[in-house]
Amino acid sequence: MSKKGNFPEWDRIFDLQKSIQEKVYGYDFQSMTLKELSNFWLMNKHALEDELSEMFIALGGEKDGIGNAVWKPWKKDHYIADRMHIKDLSESDTSLLLFEIVDAFHFLINFAVSCGFSGSDVASAYIEKNKENIRRQEEGY
Repeated sequence: MSKKGNFPEWDRIFDLQKSIQEKVYGYDFQSMTLKELSNFWLMNKHALEDELSEMFIALGGEKDGIGNAVWKPWKKDHYIADRMHIKDLSESDTSLLLFEIVDAFHFLINFAVSCGFSGSDVASAYIEKNKENIRRQEEGY
């Protein structure tokens, strides 16, 4: 994919993620068969799902909040979620939430870098898709 935009910060993030996959874990995306790529994607899908679950726990504040009671109506503290806001989380819980989002982001990036897409490719495609989504809504999609 040709770069439509220049997003050096995104390129740096994607390059870092690709580097760890290649140097630490030994993946060679250039030589992977589609079957091997599919297995890599499957592992990353499961890892992403796990990180999304951890994000939900962190959303409720794992240390100073109500933890996974945010989405578990059978827990006694679930009712607190109706009155809590992100600003009510402690600094440590907000930091934990951000780290869980970043953990999930790692696995999303793996899908792109395994196909040879750069950060600029993804950022440009995102901007174009965002414009299309706005246009669709304006046209009654």
